[in-house]
Amino acid sequence: MSQDPKVVSIKPNLASRNMQSAGTGSSSLPAPLISVRDHLQQYLSTAFNVLFDNADDNLFEMADRATSNADQTLFFEAMRTVRLQRGSILKSIGATLHQVTEQMNGEAPAAAAAYSSFELDSLTLVQPDELEQSVALDGMISRVNNRNQQALMHLAMRTNSLVKNLVDERNNPLAPAALADYFADALKPLALEIKVRLIIFKLFERYVFNGIDAEYEALNTLLVNAGVMPDLRLAQVTPSRRRSPPAGAGNGAAAESSPGNRQSSADQQEVLSMFSELIGNWRHASGDMALSGLSGSAARTMPSDELLQVLADIPLDELPDRAADSPADMRQRIQRALQAQRQSVGAAEQKVMGRVDDDVISLVSMLFDFILEDPALPSAVKAMIGRLQLPVLRVAIADKSFFSRGAHPARRLLNELARATMGWNDHDDLRRDQLHGLVESIVERLLAVSEPQDALFETLHAELTDFQRNEQRRSDRIEQRTRDAEEGRARMQAARSHVAKAVNGLLVGRTLPVTLVDLLRDTWSQVLHMVCLREGVDSAAWDQAIRAAQQMIDSVEPVPAGELQYRADSNEQVLEALRRGLELLGLDASAVAVQVARLAQPQALALAKAQDAAARKVREAQAARLAAEAAQTKASGAAETVAETERAAEQPLPVAEAAVLQPEQAQTAEAVMPVVEPIEQVHVEAPVLQAEEESEPLAETVDDLPSVGAMRWIESLRAGCWFRLGATEGQPEQRCKLAAIISFSGKYIFVNRGGMKVAEFGKNELAQHFEQGLITLLDENQLFDRALESVIGNLRRLQSAKP
Repeated sequence: MSQDPKVVSIKPNLASRNMQSAGTGSSSLPAPLISVRDHLQQYLSTAFNVLFDNADDNLFEMADRATSNADQTLFFEAMRTVRLQRGSILKSIGATLHQVTEQMNGEAPAAAAAYSSFELDSLTLVQPDELEQSVALDGMISRVNNRNQQALMHLAMRTNSLVKNLVDERNNPLAPAALADYFADALKPLALEIKVRLIIFKLFERYVFNGIDAEYEALNTLLVNAGVMPDLRLAQVTPSRRRSPPAGAGNGAAAESSPGNRQSSADQQEVLSMFSELIGNWRHASGDMALSGLSGSAARTMPSDELLQVLADIPLDELPDRAADSPADMRQRIQRALQAQRQSVGAAEQKVMGRVDDDVISLVSMLFDFILEDPALPSAVKAMIGRLQLPVLRVAIADKSFFSRGAHPARRLLNELARATMGWNDHDDLRRDQLHGLVESIVERLLAVSEPQDALFETLHAELTDFQRNEQRRSDRIEQRTRDAEEGRARMQAARSHVAKAVNGLLVGRTLPVTLVDLLRDTWSQVLHMVCLREGVDSAAWDQAIRAAQQMIDSVEPVPAGELQYRADSNEQVLEALRRGLELLGLDASAVAVQVARLAQPQALALAKAQDAAARKVREAQAARLAAEAAQTKASGAAETVAETERAAEQPLPVAEAAVLQPEQAQTAEAVMPVVEPIEQVHVEAPVLQAEEESEPLAETVDDLPSVGAMRWIESLRAGCWFRLGATEGQPEQRCKLAAIISFSGKYIFVNRGGMKVAEFGKNELAQHFEQGLITLLDENQLFDRALESVIGNLRRLQSAKP
């Protein structure tokens, strides 16, 4: 719905105000409607603020979980855009609501621009993004309308009694469809990607539409308190389902609703006339003989009620039990039934089928042609849905709004049947499948009724959705367990790879004590594995664990000169870090002491060697000094000095004490390792831990790289999509759903409709399947809508090719 740029407030600070400010100033509406509009604006203001608060959190979470940089950037940019344009969106919604409500009392009809009649161009194929948005909005609008049917009728009736222009459920500016249009139009200037728009529309349903039921009741209460039709009853506004009410049964409410009914009938006739023109061109091009031309020109037109009776007389035993009834066979069956009807009456009473009914039969046949050739439907489903051609034909003849009414119960049932059976495989044994039994029951019940009513389709749709909801809950639990198991397995593999890479990097190429190599390979690797799973490789805990391993290696290396005391202090810290790490594994005190001893032994040996080396150097220096003094003494002939020097040489060297451990540290070392014995050394030449293999082999040549088209297709995939996997050696063709994209391993996990894993692919492997045509994305859009769009597109192409 476009917003007239002239209908804006002239106050310069309007953009910073609440959306309620759009309703300020003079108004041509009656006071009760102003109160209703203000009340609705207050509700929308509160609900939209909650929506945008949660949109910020949801988009941030989606960015955090994004599997690619492009998706992450997309969600961050969308979050920033929505945050910045929040005020302008609220302003636009408030201004639009104010504008369209004011037009209800204007000179022009309120909905002249918003609710134009059908145009032929509106039936063309739309862009995929627009179609996806339209389907999402239509679904949520339908749910709100179904919940609030009585409240919306009463609100339209009461509003209509207060304004000049006609207001009904179709063009009520306060209705759910109008509110959804206001919001969608306010989002257009933001140019958001379709995946972001769908997220925001889902939040719109959650935070605006899910709580609007009480708001519509409150709006009716405001009008009732103001004395506007306080005695309105549901019986007065419930329209007849298919037939017009008796001529003498008119009352005030019925009279109010009759203009809307006339407008709806006019729209239906216009749609049917457009279809008639398209089908007429098709008959001329294909040479198809219309059933309406099989009698003489003098024959009268058969009313639709009589045609329905002819269709009801078609015996059920003529319908196939298991194979789908082809459209051509159905037309032949109808032709035979018409001929039998003509033979049973006199020549003067013979009637010909009406052109509109004949076109409806042709259009339904074309729709079922598409359905029976749709690759997204399993063969078993085609067989059962194909048998519904006669019931659907009866509905389309009896209710001409079938083609223009998106929420028609029969169309909804067909769409739900296709959606519920998306995961069926042709090789599955469906005889014990409860869903298969339910679908067969639905088909049989529809075939058994000569003129199916909307209520029957609604009842069957409710049964199917209830059953599917219960089945979905069970499969969702299994699917979640499958996802958790695959993600856990991927996390374990990634952790093992990180640990192996770290430990091998520390050990390979070094000559170290065997006890230390065993400690790092067998025990400390478990500590690293646990830290990696808990904190990740980018955490401070991982860095500390790696640093502790490096310090263990450094603590057994030869002690540099002058650092004996520093090494002794550092060893205590390393042993304490080892104890803390081992406690994470849940080892008892005795086991921890054993592992600590495995490190303390080579540490003590390194200290002992450093002490011996330091003492040896001191003794050598002392001996050299004494030798020099002895030489001087000898040269002077002082024999007594020589004797004293010799006695001094026999005394302990006090200088060495400065290079050994302090008494308390020596006691600790002796307690840990009282006897320092030589330890076997080993040179680590090969990796001590086996790293996990790459999830996918690296491309060796350019030809091994996936194509750009394949990578774009893969980037567009999202969890929840259904696919058809082509048959491979030892594996039949099957349908499966993408359950998860594991970020740790890059694996794409596919499950069947029961939630069990059936396949997994890496990105390159998935690209190869795509390029070889072994995997196909199934179209999950509404079955009937797809069929109608395809038929219209084909008819329009045929018309454009007409010379």
